[in-house]
Amino acid sequence: MGKSFTLILISLFTLVANAQDSLCVFKIKGVALAKFDKAKKPIKKGDILNEKNTVYLNSTSNLTLINSDGKVFNLESTGAYDYSDILKNEHLENQKGLTSRYFKMIWKELTNKDAGKTIIGGVFRGDVYMEFPLDSARIASSKIKFKWKADESISEYYVFIKDSNSDDVHKFATNGNELSLYKDNPIFSGSKSFEWAVSTKEFPNLKNIPFYSFTLINRSEYESLKSQFDDLISDLESIGLSSLEIEETLCNTYGICK
Repeated sequence: MGKSFTLILISLFTLVANAQDSLCVFKIKGVALAKFDKAKKPIKKGDILNEKNTVYLNSTSNLTLINSDGKVFNLESTGAYDYSDILKNEHLENQKGLTSRYFKMIWKELTNKDAGKTIIGGVFRGDVYMEFPLDSARIASSKIKFKWKADESISEYYVFIKDSNSDDVHKFATNGNELSLYKDNPIFSGSKSFEWAVSTKEFPNLKNIPFYSFTLINRSEYESLKSQFDDLISDLESIGLSSLEIEETLCNTYGICK
């Protein structure tokens, strides 16, 4: 028992140490290289770098990395950077709490620390088919695109959309993994709050399958919700994200969709 407990402690310490001594590529502009086992290779979003790696940037490269504590590091000058050099380039030294929580969440997603689960607004949910809209999403767009996980062995999916304020349920059959509907569709005429689910069964017990909720909002409501993320938006702008990328971040991470 004592030996097993010691091994568990050592394993946990190793995992924590590795997380603290690693950086993850969050954003890359142009081409950047890193030395892996004496060979230089192009790096991409999600790659993990540590003290064994050296990063090489040219005049058109820009690289943003994050660590498990939610800290952001930005490289934008031509040259070679070892691990200690990268740590000297912390970009958001006075970042707000929301920004730190956001990048901690992104670290978990990119490093796949919770494989088999989906992060939704900082909460882990079990494995389900639905991918977009996120659970509890607020949507201002006139076109609503539903997207779910595809399985090559499945030939047909069934999408169920129900009014949260009534028992009305609408079913759609499709052989793909996307379905687009417009707000002026009659199924959205009686309410603003809905739930949706995807099943591989034509007649499942709807009480036994998970549903995601979403709410239809107008542009004014969207701008009001967006303003609550002004500090995060400012920090994301400072590391080079475009307006479109920021809108996608709000939608894909926090479920606030234009």
